Amino acid sequence: MHNWRFLTVKQIAEITGWKESTVRARILRRLIPYYKLGRSVRVSEEDLAHLLERARVPAREPRNGRS
Repeated sequence: MHNWRFLTVKQIAEITGWKESTVRARILRRLIPYYKLGRSVRVSEEDLAHLLERARVPAREPRNGRS
């Protein structure tokens, strides 16, 4: 059984530090997968976590003993 947890646009904005309008624009451009529940738009926590993982840029390894 899947443990579904959904976030609102406002919650996503708080988590990411984006403006609500940015979240809505990314949803409209389908850069963020979403669910339409009646007139409400929701994003699953799992989808948001996956999106943030894909956006992660790893730190570089030190070269020649430098930090």
